Amino acid sequence: MNASEIAILVLEAQHGDKASFEKLCNALYLPSYRFALKLTRCPSMADDVTQEAWACVAKDITKLKEPGAFKAWLYRLIYRRFIDLIRKNKHILLPIDEEGYAPTVEQHYDVLVLINKLPDIQRHIVYLFYFEQMTLADISAVLEMAVGTVKSTLHRARATLLELASE
Repeated sequence: MNASEIAILVLEAQHGDKASFEKLCNALYLPSYRFALKLTRCPSMADDVTQEAWACVAKDITKLKEPGAFKAWLYRLIYRRFIDLIRKNKHILLPIDEEGYAPTVEQHYDVLVLINKLPDIQRHIVYLFYFEQMTLADISAVLEMAVGTVKSTLHRARATLLELASE
């Protein structure tokens, strides 16, 4: 589903069209869950974060002033819920490698393994940019960072990935 189709569904949902909200949810729930899973690296925590974010969407969709920014808004909600979860549960250690990827001497490095070695903020930006195909401006909105900071962090992440791949 492209951005203009999402914006139309958002407008319709803002005017009370439940079918449009359901279509929106059907189209974006799984990608939003995948983002939460990348952040938390734990399926049950990702479920919680995603459900809380979508509950907020259901409650506050009428407050969204720019329907074209829905996906960035949704991802920002997920990111904030993730940060809240970490703050409330400082004793919880997130799994290092939820997906079970582990490089071996016999195998080429898997790109996902290399990405998982990045610092959190670099990993989040790489994921949003390459896997969710978000613009730098949208990533900036999601992570509440300046566009220049996102751009330089992405550049550093690429350099780190090249360095890791050459090891």
